[in-house]
Parts: sequence; structure tokens; C-alpha cells
Amino acid sequence: MIKINKIALFLILTICSCQHIEEQSLLLTSKLFNKGVAVERITQLKESDPTCITKNCAVIEVNYPIFKSQSLLNKRIESIIKKEIEGFIPSVGNAKTISDYMQLFIKSYVVFKNQFPESKTPWFLEIKVKINYNDLGWLSFTSYSKSYTGGVRTSEWLQYINTDTLGRSIDIEQKIGDFGKLRKQAEIIFRNQNNISSDSRLSAAGYTFKNNKFHLPENIGRNETHVLLHYNNYEIGDNIQGAILLKIPYQSTTNASELPYYQDIIMYYDKFLTWLSNLN
Repeated sequence: MIKINKIALFLILTICSCQHIEEQSLLLTSKLFNKGVAVERITQLKESDPTCITKNCAVIEVNYPIFKSQSLLNKRIESIIKKEIEGFIPSVGNAKTISDYMQLFIKSYVVFKNQFPESKTPWFLEIKVKINYNDLGWLSFTSYSKSYTGGVRTSEWLQYINTDTLGRSIDIEQKIGDFGKLRKQAEIIFRNQNNISSDSRLSAAGYTFKNNKFHLPENIGRNETHVLLHYNNYEIGDNIQGAILLKIPYQSTTNASELPYYQDIIMYYDKFLTWLSNLN
């Protein structure tokens, strides 16, 4: 009789324990599966010429996220930033880190000042990589740069980068659905946003679409609620129009359920095991 009671007690405890574990598992799943890849920190770097004592100096600032335990993804972001800086330096040489590239930008300015000491032109370069969307193995970033190295005006440039958790580029059309449908939605929003009637030619409003037909921009990304379409300066007009951002409410047209990549699943499982071990 005592053995039966012990068995019954064991079964009751097992059922209660499993139910508790299942409840906690659902809680962890609902929270963690919507978090995406964990961000360890936001790195902020700044370099300037230490010998410069006037206002006519060079400054470079870089801001970007570093993800926890995601070396390949972090390397992809680093490569984006390095490529951006490369456009402002004569050669990379032995530079390896982002800081090395930033120092080369400052050295380029020093060389410029030595060649043209009469110049009063300061240089600056600002690069920011920001996360717009981070969920279910899909990350969408904004890489924004603002610079001035002489000339009439400051230059600004923005691009969207869409990757998986390993930093590999993904086909965004497969994620958001048919581009033909998106283009139609975008044109309606574009015309409304710029007060252009549906029967008016786009060129009449000063826009330079090829063959006078609306087309999607090169830069397509997303945030939590919208597909983001960004036209950079001069992409569809002169600088008077400036950059244009269109936001299309996001609705997935695919029937397949999006699941986290295997690395995300392992991370969530490890966290669940950690929680489970803390119960004991």
C-alpha cells in the first residue's frame, strides 16, 4: 500500500511539474521568439585629429550594434561600415579594424591640409547602423551616412540591409511577397504623399522616373509594422525633392509560417534549460 501511495505521489508531482514546465516554456517562447537576436551593446566610436587646434578639423563618428554570440552577423555589419569609409580614403593598406579605417580618414585629411594649407574646409563623416527589424531570423538594418569633405553641400546616403542571423543577404521579395503588388500600393501612397493626381504625369511634378513610370527604389527594408521604401537624393529627381520615404503597411502574402533559424532555436532552448536548472 505504501508503494502504491509513493507511485501515486510521484505521478502527481510529475504531472504538476510537467504542467509548470509547459507553462513556463510557453511564457519563455512567447517572450523570446519575439525578441530576435540579442543585442550585446551599441558601439559608439569617434576619431579626430589630436593636433588640430582650429575649427577646421576632421571628425569621424561611427555607431553600430554588436550582437551577442553572433560573430558572423557582427562581421557583416563591420564590413558594411568599412566599405562606407573606404569611399573617403585613398587606400586601405594594412587596416583591419573599424578604428584603423577611421584613423585613415583622419590621416587623409592631414595629407589634404599639408597639400592645401590655405584651405579652411573641415571634414566630417558620420555613419550609423540602426536595427529596424529583428525577429524570426530576419534582420533589417538602416545604414546611414552623412559627410562633408568639400563642395557645395553636405552629402547624405541611406541603404537598407536585410540579412539572416548569420549575416547572409536574404531575398526580401520572398519575405514580403510580389513586388508587382507592392509597386501598385507604393505608387498610390507616393502620389497621395506628394499631391499628384492618379492621371498626372510624374515628370510634371519634377520626378525623373524612367519612362515616366513609377518604380520601386533600390532600398527596401521593413520595421515592425511597415515595409520601408527609401529613395535617396537624386534617385528620382534633383536635390530639391530630397530623399523620400514611403511606408507600406506590412502584410505577409506567403502562406508558410516563418520559423526562427536554428541558431535562434538553440539559444532559446539553452535559456529554457538554464531556467529549468535554476528550479532545482
